[in-house]
Amino acid sequence: MKEQIYTIPVNEVYDTDCECPLCELEKKLEKETLDYALGAAMMEPEFRMESNEKGFCNHHCSMLFGMSNKLALSLVLDTHLEEIRKKLDTLKKSASALKNQKGGLFKKTGLADFSKALSEKLDGISDGCVVCDKINHTMERYADVLLYMWANDEKFKEKFNKSKGVCLKHMKLLVDTVPKSLKDSQAAQFLACLFEKQETELSRIQQDIHKFTLKFDYRNKDMEWGTAQDAPIRTIDKISGFINNDYEEK
Repeated sequence: MKEQIYTIPVNEVYDTDCECPLCELEKKLEKETLDYALGAAMMEPEFRMESNEKGFCNHHCSMLFGMSNKLALSLVLDTHLEEIRKKLDTLKKSASALKNQKGGLFKKTGLADFSKALSEKLDGISDGCVVCDKINHTMERYADVLLYMWANDEKFKEKFNKSKGVCLKHMKLLVDTVPKSLKDSQAAQFLACLFEKQETELSRIQQDIHKFTLKFDYRNKDMEWGTAQDAPIRTIDKISGFINNDYEEK
């Protein structure tokens, strides 16, 4: 059996009524990782080295800033910024040489080379996120465990079949994980099952979002909302995965 530390949360989340159980796992994992980043990780040299090197994406910087521990965040940002400056300093001589160059073909070549090197350096700095890496790694494990349980646990397969499917982002995660986790015969059955499930659930969610739009026609003012009242957020959840809706009008 796959590691119990992964099977338990996967099994439990499929007892909840949601548009994507994997999104529910990811939300919980994201919160735990952010709490860890400004908590216990502060005393772990290995994590500090990794956060200094990779930093955080804009999304997770925003979430970290919204947390209460500003000192821990400042310490992490301080050492990460020091690492960024070291990376940029490797181009310092090239920048000085470019400044002193005269015109001509050599200057154009030097300019192009420097511009490319600087762009690649900046890409390397901005593309990293220690929180994203942790989440992605664990979600890959969850996907692997989900497929194993689907193939070997009839009770879980029944839960999966009764669920509302997954979002498109996690549908792709499962599809990409299938070749590594299942034998060919099992893979074919799962992909067919997943595709059919997603067709059904996408049809259901579109009926709700379409009904939501109809309710804004005065001729339909007496129409019952049914399950369509929260259709916009559920449709977004299904198409792109869970979002932070803190900006929703109250």
